[in-house]
Amino acid sequence: MRQIHVRLDAPGGIPMQRAALESVYASDLSFEPEERRQRILPDGTVELTISCEPYIVHAKLVIPQYGNIWIMADNEGRGYTADFVDFVSEAVRTYLREANRFAGEATLSPAARGHIAAAEEFTHLADRGVRTPENRLIALSHAVYAAEAALFERAQQMAFAHPREDLLLGCNFFRFTDSSARYAKFFAKLFNFATLPFYANRTVPEPGRYEYEYIETALGFLEANRIRAKGHPLWFGHEGVNPKWLFDQQYDTLRESARAIAAHHVETFRGRVAAWDAMNEAHDWANCFRLTQPQLLDLTKTTCAALRDADPNAVSIVNICLPFAEYVAGRYVCYGSLPERVRSPLAYLRAVLDAGIDFDAIGIQLYFPARDMVAVNRMLDVFAALGKPVHITEMGANGGAREAASTGGSNWAQLSMSEGAWHGGWNERTQADWMEQFYTLAASRPEIKALTWWDFIEPSFSGNGAFLYEDEQPREIYFRLLALKERILAKKI
Repeated sequence: MRQIHVRLDAPGGIPMQRAALESVYASDLSFEPEERRQRILPDGTVELTISCEPYIVHAKLVIPQYGNIWIMADNEGRGYTADFVDFVSEAVRTYLREANRFAGEATLSPAARGHIAAAEEFTHLADRGVRTPENRLIALSHAVYAAEAALFERAQQMAFAHPREDLLLGCNFFRFTDSSARYAKFFAKLFNFATLPFYANRTVPEPGRYEYEYIETALGFLEANRIRAKGHPLWFGHEGVNPKWLFDQQYDTLRESARAIAAHHVETFRGRVAAWDAMNEAHDWANCFRLTQPQLLDLTKTTCAALRDADPNAVSIVNICLPFAEYVAGRYVCYGSLPERVRSPLAYLRAVLDAGIDFDAIGIQLYFPARDMVAVNRMLDVFAALGKPVHITEMGANGGAREAASTGGSNWAQLSMSEGAWHGGWNERTQADWMEQFYTLAASRPEIKALTWWDFIEPSFSGNGAFLYEDEQPREIYFRLLALKERILAKKI
């Protein structure tokens, strides 16, 4: 263990607001967070106690003309070994390096090249002592925009040149009523993949009694429209989706209940449901049964094995949330007592692989979001290195209300931990822009096999994040994806 010091200057050369200082944490080069052990010194410098080396520094900042977002400083990809980081100036170097790296692989638009030039000019002014703190932040804004634009334009050129035959575009299909509803017609026009709800409180309300009425009705429509179905989830340790009869069981009994539920679901819909989230958020996050880490790993093995035995041809997905694992730095989880070391999604998946558990694909949830697209791309590199195909199983970005964009939230709740304001704030246009950028990036990455936006109609988990308003009127994102799929898919849905 040793101490490092991080300086974050606001305009005027004073320390940034306390919320920004308190957000600072360090990670290794794979974005594995260190627990946030920090002191804010009288001069506003953040002192962190760390053990990893080299390290990356992360902080959630308000960036001029951009928004409130997590920013990374990584010493141009090498990580730091020194004891001091001037965060804003180092972050500018980080993002300019990324912008120039992507620029070497793509023909850039005037907008992207303009942001690079602006970031370099404002850095030059800051280095000369001209309104240094202000110009460093302006340089950072341009550098992040430049890196995102260069990444997006490279992804466009790759994805459009090589349309995908294997890419699944989906959404949850939780509110089907009948085939004549606009909901159903809009869904069938846009998607070739749909997630059906198998939450145990709905499907197994009492021991041994299974209810599939909605599943059968919805699946009939999907089959008639040649839309592949996925079941979600075979197990999810969230208090709100489990029946009362499962609680207070000893672990061995609970494991047998999980095995029986998984087996029954998959056997009942063998050959009709093409993929399953075999385990959901078992990396200490959703743990209402207060299981230990070895028990969560054992339960993952149990549900994956039950799925494989019941339908060897179904795709088995181990699903994680909060892929940047900021909760590990803050040492908090959704339910249950805290273990000595909170396990990140990456550490959990490494443990799953080390245990030899049989599954087909990694599922990643990506909500809100509060990371720039370059950081998202770097995170995807880390998970792709595990060697499994990737499904983006849940995602959502705020579409705002028609009269105003939403930026809000408290600092440490689940929704706001990965929530931020992107490209000036959320509204229908920025929601559609974010979707277009991310889907294009994903289409350019061959390991990503499926993209599932979570909510199709309001109300939505991500808050104003669905494709349709409650009256079934589409947002801009619907029409944007309708047009985008013509470029990224080799055949029409």
